[in-house]
Amino acid sequence: MKYLIKVPATSANLGPGFDTLGICWDLFLKIYVDLNSNEKVVINKNKQEIKKNDLFIQALNYTLEYLNIPNKFYKIELDSEIPIGKGLGSSAAAILGGISTAEIISTKKVDKIEKIKIALNFENHIDNLSACLEGGVVTCLKNENELSFTRLPIKCDIYGVIYIPTYTIATESARKILPLNYPKEDVIFNLQKLSFLITGLVKGDEDLIDMGMEDKIHQPYRFNLIKEYTLISELLNGKFKKKVVLSGAGPSLLTITLSYQKALEILKNLENNLRNEIEGTFRILKLNNKGIEIESL
Repeated sequence: MKYLIKVPATSANLGPGFDTLGICWDLFLKIYVDLNSNEKVVINKNKQEIKKNDLFIQALNYTLEYLNIPNKFYKIELDSEIPIGKGLGSSAAAILGGISTAEIISTKKVDKIEKIKIALNFENHIDNLSACLEGGVVTCLKNENELSFTRLPIKCDIYGVIYIPTYTIATESARKILPLNYPKEDVIFNLQKLSFLITGLVKGDEDLIDMGMEDKIHQPYRFNLIKEYTLISELLNGKFKKKVVLSGAGPSLLTITLSYQKALEILKNLENNLRNEIEGTFRILKLNNKGIEIESL
C-alpha cells in the first residue's frame, strides 16, 4: 500500500490574535509512504536520508511507541514546499506529518485533540498545530485545565500576499524580546482589534479585516528584527490602505485580501517597486479549508 499525506503551511497570530488565531494555506509538506518496503528508511526528495533528530522522525517514532506498534518496515519520502524558519509553521507540519504517518503505519485512528496533545510534546504553538490539522481559520484555547480549538465559519476565499526574507528568526528568540507585562490600554486595544478581525473574516468584509489587523502585544517588538518591514508597510498602507502583520513570529510579512485579482495587483506592485531594495521573495497563498489530507496511491 502506498499513500500521500499533504500537510499544509500555516500562519499564526494574524496581528492581534497572539497565540490564539491560525490560518491554513495551500502550501504543503508532501509525505509519500510505501508500506510494501523491505527496509525502514526516511529520505528527502533528493534521496538523502533524514537525520534521526528531525522533528518528523521524532514525532513518527514517538507516536508509533505511543500506539504500541512493533517494528514495521516502510519507505517514506518527504518533499516540502514550506520554507523552514520563516514563520509558516514548518515545525507544526513536520510534527503532525510524523503523527499522521504513524496513523497510516499502525492503521489506528488518533482523534484530533489527542494528536494535538502528542504534538505538544515537541512544540507549544497550538495556533499553528490546530490550523494545520483542521484547515481554514482556527481559534484555539490552551491553559492548565483546557485544550480546545474551533474553526471559524468562513464562506469566502482568502488570499495572503506574503514576503519571505532570505534570513530566519528562531521563534524562541522572537519570544524572548517580549515584555513580561503590558499596559491595560494595550490589552484592550488588542481585544478590540481581534473582535473586528474575526468579524471581518466571518462576514467576508475586507474593511473590517483591515481595521482588525493591528497589534500592540508582540509585533511592535518583533518588527525591529525585520529590516524590510518599514518599506513594505509604507508601500502597502500608502497605495492599498492595507495592514502588514507577521506570519507567526516572523520573519515573513503578510497582508490579506479576499480577491485574487487584488492579491495579484499587490504582488506585482511590491515586486516592481522593491525588487532592487530587498532580497526575499513575494508570493500569493490561498486559504486551505481541508487541513491534512491523506490519499491512497
